[in-house]
Formats: sequence, C-alpha cells, structure tokens
Amino acid sequence: MKKALLIGMFLIATGVCWVWYSMNDLTPVSSTTNIVSVELQADSSCRLIVGNPSKGYNSTKTESFDSPSCSKLKEGDELTYRYLNEGKYLYIVSINKESTKDPLTGVITKMIERDGYFYIHVISPAFGKETFPIGKKNWEKLNIRSNITFYLDHWNHNIELL
Repeated sequence: MKKALLIGMFLIATGVCWVWYSMNDLTPVSSTTNIVSVELQADSSCRLIVGNPSKGYNSTKTESFDSPSCSKLKEGDELTYRYLNEGKYLYIVSINKESTKDPLTGVITKMIERDGYFYIHVISPAFGKETFPIGKKNWEKLNIRSNITFYLDHWNHNIELL
C-alpha cells in the first residue's frame, strides 16, 4: 500500500513538473506598431508613444528603449520590437521593416536541445536573463560560460551572431 502511494505521488509530481515545463515559452514576445511621437534622451535611449492596436484604433501607449537606433526613429515609422526578460527590456528589431542589427551581449548559462530545436540561456547586464533560439551550426560552436554578441531578427527566427 505504501509503495502504491509513493508511486502515485511520484507520478503526480512528475505530471505537475511536465505541465510547468511545457507551459514555459522559450521564445520572446514581439510587437509591431507605428510611432506617434519620439522623445530622445541624452544617453542613446528614448521614450516613444506608439499605437496600441490591441486597445483600439486611436489608442496609444508609452514604451522606453535603450538602443543606438533611437536616433533613427521619427514619427510615423513602423517599429518592430521584442520584449526581453518578461518585458523589462525592449529591443528594437526593425524600423520600417529594415533590421537594426543592434548588438546585444551576454554570457551563455545554459544550452538546450529540444525536439530538434536549439536554445541558449543568456545573462546580460543590459537585459537580464533570456532564452533565445539559435541555429544548430552556431549552437555547436558555443560553450556554456562563453561571451556572446548577437542581434535579433524577425519573430521566431534564430539569433544572428556578430
């Protein structure tokens, strides 16, 4: 009877862990919107008022970016950006569908291969902790604790090493 109870508890714990693991999305979230206004800061950062189509046609929201591409932004531009570290850091992917290739740097803390797809966990003083998809050729070249410099391209694409 005790063995059956232990096996049952083990199966329940395994099921809970499997559900938690499968619910974690390894891909950062992306958004595309139009810029309503730009406020440049002295330290290559900027505050933007952008359209918020999820709330309605004329709705806007304010977003802050720390990016070399801030100086290129102007009212009316189409902006694609990704939320990193659960939205604590915003990365400008493209302006008017042209990739910015702003460099990101960090240290690889973990490497994961799941169902033929490859991911790396990176810690950076700029954006914190994040997981990125990476191509197999690049994944094979890297090691845990390696410094890495890369940029992000379009939604759900692998990172590009610099």
